[in-house]
Amino acid sequence: MAANTNLFTDKEITNWFKTFIALNVTKQGLTNFLETQLQNVHAVVGRSCGNCPIEKLIPCPTKPYCKKLKLNYCRFHKSQKPQPCPTCDHVKQNIILQHRYSGPSWRNTRAENWAQDYWEIGKCFFPPDGYSSVCSVQESDFNGVISIMLNCLHFQTCLSSSCLSPPPPDKQCPLEKVIQF
Repeated sequence: MAANTNLFTDKEITNWFKTFIALNVTKQGLTNFLETQLQNVHAVVGRSCGNCPIEKLIPCPTKPYCKKLKLNYCRFHKSQKPQPCPTCDHVKQNIILQHRYSGPSWRNTRAENWAQDYWEIGKCFFPPDGYSSVCSVQESDFNGVISIMLNCLHFQTCLSSSCLSPPPPDKQCPLEKVIQF
């Protein structure tokens, strides 16, 4: 118990704590904006049939998803035959076109949900791994939120340079007192 008493007197720990609060507040502030814009992205890329899993939409082998341990077995695909689906292929191509680096994170998304869930399309803009179980913006971390905004070209049309250079902080705001380093 005595070790915890010096927790806030250590400047480095205090700065990490302030950083955590700042990232959390920023993510919460971006939540509604991100949800609204992902709904717009969903309208642009279109709706899938709702029946095709992502494993059937990308061919085998596709780097970095396919890792064949045996000659005829791919752990990602489990079957080497992609199913042609014009509706889902069109949505997939539109997602690729919206991705800044043309490399969506297919492991994070469930293509079966593209028909009704804008968030599943948003998950294609996450970092490559580790976000498949994230079901909403609220469950995501700051890195995920920022990755979506950086990787999805749609956000270029939403942000202006004035958003990137905010006005000076309000010294009366209690949060400013906590965040100042």
